[in-house]
Amino acid sequence: MSPPPLILGSMRFGEWGARLAPAEVARLLAAALELGIDTLDLADIYGGHTTTALIGAALAHDPGLRPRLHLIAKLGIVLPTSPGNPRGVQHYDLSPAHLAPAFEQTLRDLGSDSVGTLMLHRFDPRLAPAALADWVTKERGRGRLQAFGVSNFPAPALTLVHAHLPVAAHQIELSAAASAALEDGSHAASRALGAEVQAWSPLDGGALLADEARGPALDALAAEAGLDRASLLLRWVASLPGTRVVLGSTRPERLAAAVRAVERPLPADLWYAVWQVARGRPVP
Repeated sequence: MSPPPLILGSMRFGEWGARLAPAEVARLLAAALELGIDTLDLADIYGGHTTTALIGAALAHDPGLRPRLHLIAKLGIVLPTSPGNPRGVQHYDLSPAHLAPAFEQTLRDLGSDSVGTLMLHRFDPRLAPAALADWVTKERGRGRLQAFGVSNFPAPALTLVHAHLPVAAHQIELSAAASAALEDGSHAASRALGAEVQAWSPLDGGALLADEARGPALDALAAEAGLDRASLLLRWVASLPGTRVVLGSTRPERLAAAVRAVERPLPADLWYAVWQVARGRPVP
């Protein structure tokens, strides 16, 4: 049986969310693996630069987890509070001079010598693709990463990078309500380059679950599909070709529900009906 098209996101594991202890993270990762979810998404900035170390502590707590996990490590955002940012201005830095030490710190925090996918977190207009490609190629040659990806890149920027370095995956914000990536070409451009799409915030940050105006119509469509509202919205995203869904939940029962939700795609007419309701206006 194929694994479900799901990725477990770690943003809410620590200080920015559930504040799990290492043993609790280890149990969550074990539960995800039992469900077939073997990819874990992380970023150096999560939890104010603390979540990667939390994951490292969880992997040390249960050493059997690490060989079973494909880790995605995102780098390139500099927060106002990030070390070495004296101006306190949030910005992006995709230069090897920034990425190299950030990657070293990520590996130290994880207690690991490699990751599955190294990903650029946001597009930096100052990006020098040739220099980036040279650095990534060297790190790949050292066995410290298997694949390269990007996150939140406009379609032209994706093409710019791909011309120098094959992009294996592209993370984009995508839900039935926040669907700009379907209209601006980001999703299609990713597929055209052979990059897997990884959709983050599939529930629109929870807004679609709390929305009282659109809720009754979404619930009626969910009932038609034999699902609850959250499962319907996850299935909507997973119905897109070449797309995996990044889950933000820290509850094993919600992970299990997500696996059931993405077992099959929505029929075309129902898919468009969900999109129209979530958008609040007719589809283009």
